[in-house]
Amino acid sequence: NGPERGLGHIRLRFNDALHDTVGETSCFNGDKEGEDGAGNTIPLCPAIGRIRHIGPKFDSSNDPLGGLPITANSELAGPVGGFGWILQLDDGPPKNLKIDQVEVDSSTPLMLAIPYPIGTSFSVTAHAAWCSTTNSNSCTEDFLSSDSIEHVRHSQGNQYYYDSATQLLYVRIIMFPQSYTGDNLLSVTPKWRLWDLDDLNNVSWQPRTHSLDRFSFGGITLPRAGYANYLEIIADCTEGSVSGHCATTPAYVEPQVCPSGYIQVSYDKCCVSQGSTDCYDPTAPPTTSPTPPPTYDPNSNLVLNPGFEDEANGLANWSANGATIELDTSEKHSGTQSLLCKDRTATWGGAQQDMFGRFQANATYRLSVWAKIKGTDVASDDFKLTLSIRDDEPNPHYVGLYGTITNSEWTLLEGDLTVSVTGTMTAVKLYVERPAVEVDFWVDDFSAVLVS
Repeated sequence: NGPERGLGHIRLRFNDALHDTVGETSCFNGDKEGEDGAGNTIPLCPAIGRIRHIGPKFDSSNDPLGGLPITANSELAGPVGGFGWILQLDDGPPKNLKIDQVEVDSSTPLMLAIPYPIGTSFSVTAHAAWCSTTNSNSCTEDFLSSDSIEHVRHSQGNQYYYDSATQLLYVRIIMFPQSYTGDNLLSVTPKWRLWDLDDLNNVSWQPRTHSLDRFSFGGITLPRAGYANYLEIIADCTEGSVSGHCATTPAYVEPQVCPSGYIQVSYDKCCVSQGSTDCYDPTAPPTTSPTPPPTYDPNSNLVLNPGFEDEANGLANWSANGATIELDTSEKHSGTQSLLCKDRTATWGGAQQDMFGRFQANATYRLSVWAKIKGTDVASDDFKLTLSIRDDEPNPHYVGLYGTITNSEWTLLEGDLTVSVTGTMTAVKLYVERPAVEVDFWVDDFSAVLVS
């Protein structure tokens, strides 16, 4: 047996219009067909995707069907504590996925992986049900981007990781209280944490003994799903021909779950050979920094891949934010290419980079970017370089530099901004925005240098 083996259960919702017809008018989930009120036969729901365990032991050579079928309004139960479950939908990656009815013990991690195209940006949020924010509880938790699968697995359950090599998004699915996402049991202000089935409820208005719903009988305690609380994954990608799904499904690359010299012998275990007792333990927590963090000269540029000239991937370290982003060699301020921001869904749409870990709280930075409008319809428009900052305040706050850009030449926007923080900084992102929603524009040669 693997060292963290257990059972887990979740429900997936990514198309409410379809899911809400299951058992009513479209189809039945279960082992037999049903009838509607008029006596008409309702067929079994067809497969609209597949889910399986991650690793070569479960690849197409061993399972040509690609895993268990996913149907509308799917409820999934299976072994957890392994390398994870991978979800693939026939219509493409979901732009909005809600995961509810979670039942999983915190000692048996459930990792969920979903393929998304490079350039997709993500918002992952836990939502409590019937919740009002107070001094003792919070109602939502925004997950932070992490730097490895291992850090997500050993996190408090509020991180995600996008692996550009395999083009997989990883999220750890955990149970959190039905009516709040954070309490002040271990902190002055409400904080999220990795809840255990034995954790006692610390919110006075919630008439229950334990934080998580549970069922105990005969000395055995099982997790029991809360009602109406859910985890939401929003993917900002180009929509395809099927509404609610990304246009592109990346070619699947099987992750390497075992180190060199070991083979996968089960969904949660790697050994030298089948039946060997010489096995690798994947559950050992990683060090705080598996790769020594880079040091920066005070005068160095803290923006990674600032001119989109990364030889391996020109989009490295950048993601879309309410827009489509792509490399463009036809126009550049310097080098061989720039970044084009197009198909914007709002005036704040553009490109963004996560600066957490490089920007310091309450420090001042000199920021700059070159920009130019594409096309001849609009000669000039407003432009803004913005920092989005999250800290102990309940909502993010923003600071920015304002300017005007044109379609005739590249314009430099430059100025100083202070990363003002209340308490502890938990996230900071740099992004471009402001032109009218129909305006496409190029950006190039970003810079962020510490001033004080």
